[in-house]
Amino acid sequence: MNVLKHAAVPGRYALARAAANTSRSQVCTTRTLHTTIARMSSSTRTETDAFGALQVPADRYWGAQTERSLENFKINQPQDRMPPPIIKAFGILKGAAATVNMRYGLDETIGKAIQQAAAEVAEGKLLDHFPLVVWQTGSGTQSNMNANEVISNRAIEILGGEMGSKKPVHPNDHVNRSASSNDTFPTVMHIAAVLENGVGASSPPSEPGATPLQVKLNLPENEPGSSIMPGKVNPTQCEALTMVCAQVMGNHVATTIGGMNGQFELNVYKPLVIRNLLHSVRILSDGMRSFEKNLVVGLAANEQKIASIMQESLMLVTCLNPKIGYDMASKVAKNAHKKGLTLKESAMELNALTEEEFDTLVKPELMVGPAEYKP
Repeated sequence: MNVLKHAAVPGRYALARAAANTSRSQVCTTRTLHTTIARMSSSTRTETDAFGALQVPADRYWGAQTERSLENFKINQPQDRMPPPIIKAFGILKGAAATVNMRYGLDETIGKAIQQAAAEVAEGKLLDHFPLVVWQTGSGTQSNMNANEVISNRAIEILGGEMGSKKPVHPNDHVNRSASSNDTFPTVMHIAAVLENGVGASSPPSEPGATPLQVKLNLPENEPGSSIMPGKVNPTQCEALTMVCAQVMGNHVATTIGGMNGQFELNVYKPLVIRNLLHSVRILSDGMRSFEKNLVVGLAANEQKIASIMQESLMLVTCLNPKIGYDMASKVAKNAHKKGLTLKESAMELNALTEEEFDTLVKPELMVGPAEYKP
């Protein structure tokens, strides 16, 4: 009898879930309604892609592929929009690409319009035209196309054309010329990271890679770093925070296991779950505050060390190619590596360049961004 009675009446957990689901449904419905009303209140234009035509807000520069992404990835919009540094980096990249493409056949009128539009993106003037969230394809294709479409339509507008016509500036054929999302998005990630850090450094000769994001840092001297080595400073805040993160990951695994073992609307792991949750919240909060106060605030780039590493890096040999050619530049690099010389010392030893010529050619600070091509 009791069994039948309880079977006929939803348990308190079922009621709570139903109430929560109803609340979420109402919120989602309200949010969708508000979005729809806002979109319908403005005029639209027709944009097309390989899947057909779509209506896009007339006052926005994005096109059909961006619009499809808005519809297909309604995941915490707009709170999780792509960060502005990524968008600005797209502007830098697309402008630089137009510069190169004009050297290899891109119509100059189109190229300059792309450069102007890309500059506006890089300056952050068109951020409102980049609505996509980070939750999209893992290669960033939708954001790459968002940039292509915005720059294309803005360039068309600059040239007096009709937005959405893809004439005379096409988002793929012109803005994305010779590019793929698989190279553009990783590139803008690096550009954004360098711009946010404000420092780009080439790698030491012993490390692979042409331009890794490495810097030498001076840490705040908060406490003795060693019981045996006087004056040593250790990254203690980093070590503490990484241990906190490891503990949080462990808490999460235990909480997941606890959540998996609920049976018949009853979970007998609740003390474990809530303990781990509160513990993770506390140590993450305290750890991040400690990290910010005792390390981040006092962190500084060791510019002298960075400059020294740059001057010693064999990767700078690429600067010599336009003047002495690949073969001689290769000899200079190999000679420097074999004898433990700097590039300058090696170049002078082989009579490849004078000291003045070397100093004119090798300027690492010009290698971290687009520059005028001088053959």
